[in-house]
Amino acid sequence: MTETEQIEPWAVVIEGDDQPLVLEHINEYAVTVYAPTELVIVTLGEQGPPGPQGIPGPSGGSALQKVAAVPLSGHRMVFSTEGLAVDYADCGNLANRANTLGMTLGAADAGAQVNVQRSGEVIHSGWSWTDGPVFLGHEGSLTQSLPPTALFSLIVGFAMNPTTLFLDQGVAITLEAL
Repeated sequence: MTETEQIEPWAVVIEGDDQPLVLEHINEYAVTVYAPTELVIVTLGEQGPPGPQGIPGPSGGSALQKVAAVPLSGHRMVFSTEGLAVDYADCGNLANRANTLGMTLGAADAGAQVNVQRSGEVIHSGWSWTDGPVFLGHEGSLTQSLPPTALFSLIVGFAMNPTTLFLDQGVAITLEAL
């Protein structure tokens, strides 16, 4: 590089032994590069393969990634199996009283990573909640009225509007048969 010259207030050209190639974005900045002997410009590319799913990060909540023990649907409650994988939580399984982990944010095949949200807002257009608490039902489902076969009651959150649930898992209460 032998000399630097200011041509326009928004462009800088650095002159050297070879002719520079100036790539510019008018009125913002200019980039000077040296062009090789043969220059190929690609203007249209193809979509590459998808990368791995990123680390979860819902706004105002907490989430983590686990491995699906079985094929899982989205927006269902899961429990942790030995702290490693997750399966559907169920209000008819007393073992799920203390280990219901959170809600899947998407579907996953067995052995795949699944994002599990533990708290905060979840929005799903397929819901039609009424105001009030939302409970864990059977096979990870959510309900606003406990099934008669429930062995424990677990409030997993509160409906904020028909399509928004605020996850805020409570303490499970064991139900006694009458």
